[in-house]
Amino acid sequence: MSSDWVFLALASTIISALINLLDSHLMTQRMPGWRAYVLICDVFTLPVSIGMLLAFPLPAGLGFAPLAAIFGSTIAGSLATILILQAMKSEHVSRVSPLTSTSPVFVAALAFLFLGENFTWQQIFGIAAVVAGAILISLKWDARGGAHFHVRPVLMLLTAAVFIAISNVTNKYALGYMSYWNSATLIFLISAILFIAICLRPKVLREILSLKERSLTIGLALANQAVAIVATLLAFWAVKLGPVALASAVFNSKPLFVFTFSALVGRVAPRFLPPERSSRKVMIIRASATLAVVGGLVVMLM
Repeated sequence: MSSDWVFLALASTIISALINLLDSHLMTQRMPGWRAYVLICDVFTLPVSIGMLLAFPLPAGLGFAPLAAIFGSTIAGSLATILILQAMKSEHVSRVSPLTSTSPVFVAALAFLFLGENFTWQQIFGIAAVVAGAILISLKWDARGGAHFHVRPVLMLLTAAVFIAISNVTNKYALGYMSYWNSATLIFLISAILFIAICLRPKVLREILSLKERSLTIGLALANQAVAIVATLLAFWAVKLGPVALASAVFNSKPLFVFTFSALVGRVAPRFLPPERSSRKVMIIRASATLAVVGGLVVMLM
């Protein structure tokens, strides 16, 4: 088996981490809300997805069930996107990424409840590590070193993780009937049409027209979306060439890259991301919690 999938999976993961940082910057510093941001992105994605559909036509005789599964996967993924972008308005990106990366835990729970799959001791240990890490990451620290929860954003991000899990499970079913390229094309196309239908409103257009540094902001959003499409295609390619479980383990190391990159950006360009309390104690706790989440995911998926 070629090892090219490792490079592709790692490249996709690193690019996705950088995309998350720019998402956070746009949502906290430049965009009035998620609708304006999504509309800009999907006006770009729609023609790209149509071109992909022409390049990767659907297989002949494709039935209703896989198309319904793709539609369900897209709806769930779109709801997750909305919740994540909304949470980014108030939460630091280094907290958002680990919480949404807990989706494999919910995939395992759904498989246990509906598919009759049982947990191994290795998976139970991995789930415990992920849950413990997620709890620590969810904590916010005050000036006296005390910890507390902000319930609403944590629930939003965990709900997003559930939607991501549902999206992955339904997409896995559809992949039994079509290629990864067909799946990616349909997801891009359906989500673009759906979001444009939801967001194309006079109020949202006025928000876009009134953006500060409008050309730069729109340019950053379009560039971020273009790179996000590339990262997604690299991920699909990696899964096609390599073992799914190992590729998933690489993808779920993204919180480590997000944590590292956000810490570096916080020192080099402190105004690029929203301010975050970063005492040595807090940094050690959050780094340990992020490692617990990533390590637990790797143990689950190995």
